[in-house]
Amino acid sequence: MKNFPAKIVIMRTDRIGEVLLSTVLIDGVKQLYPDAEISFITSLYSKDILAGRHDISEIIIADTRKNSGWLLKAVRLAIILRKRRFDLSIVLNANKILHLAVFLAGIPERVGYSRKWSVFLTKTIEDEREKGKKHEAEYAMDFARLLGLENFEQPSPRLVCEDVSGEKVKELLLKKGVNLSRKLIVIHPASSNPAKMWENARYSELIKKVKSHSKCEIIVVGTSEERQLAEEIIRASGETGFNVCGELNLKELAALLKRADLFIGNDSGPMHMTAALDVPVIAIFGRNIPGVGPKRWGPYGKNHKVFHKDVECRKCYDRDCPFGYKCLSAITVDEVFSAVKHYLMNCKT
Repeated sequence: MKNFPAKIVIMRTDRIGEVLLSTVLIDGVKQLYPDAEISFITSLYSKDILAGRHDISEIIIADTRKNSGWLLKAVRLAIILRKRRFDLSIVLNANKILHLAVFLAGIPERVGYSRKWSVFLTKTIEDEREKGKKHEAEYAMDFARLLGLENFEQPSPRLVCEDVSGEKVKELLLKKGVNLSRKLIVIHPASSNPAKMWENARYSELIKKVKSHSKCEIIVVGTSEERQLAEEIIRASGETGFNVCGELNLKELAALLKRADLFIGNDSGPMHMTAALDVPVIAIFGRNIPGVGPKRWGPYGKNHKVFHKDVECRKCYDRDCPFGYKCLSAITVDEVFSAVKHYLMNCKT
């Protein structure tokens, strides 16, 4: 009889930032079971965050975004899992599809949070992440503790950059006229949640100040849907900036972020990617809610600066804020610019 799990599957099927931060558990599991074969289940959107890691034997795709057809999704995933004969599953985002699937697959040891049909699990942790008492990467390592890992040093998220993506990015930048000998600042101003977004006019003013201070290049990143917003920010600054929204896949975005000397933006996947690449981050946070604040979701690591103002709202209404997101408005261009100057004086190029 086995006294350790030979085949382990870790699951996190939500957004790229969450998936990236959760990968620290791979390091934790490897410390416990160095000879174990580890697979990772994630969403199609986030799979490239994991690509290139040699400590993952297989990336499996699962769609848990919508509840429609949830039973069929669980059964289909269970069939895939059963064929692989996993000894241990760890579900990092509580989800009834995943919980039912690992049960139906007959995985002997099933670990996860004690919510959303956790009756199908064999070991659980109470989900206290909404209290925001520590970083999401540290919450992920609670599962390593549950499995018996003690006295460990907290791992940092890692992101693998591929040479071919780096070459494609270099070609794109040269084609656009970016001077690669200059310092490079990447800005990500957009979000699907307006409570995360610093005002466009402030980004424009910041770009103007930065360009007047330093001969650097500024590139704005985002999705194709955010391209117009980026164009408006650059145009309003009156300065030269480069808009690559919608032109990069995740691996190419990672390659661009690795080239950067500084990243400026909100709580987002690109922010977490940048931090994982050991590039300095200036992060702008709104909302006075512990579970979504920078203590849990800030850029992981030491060489970063977070702006987050408590404007003493009695209650935070998040995206439905009736006060015009005054927590974001309280963050001034001058104080962010001061941080930018500090990093430009001390960056690698």
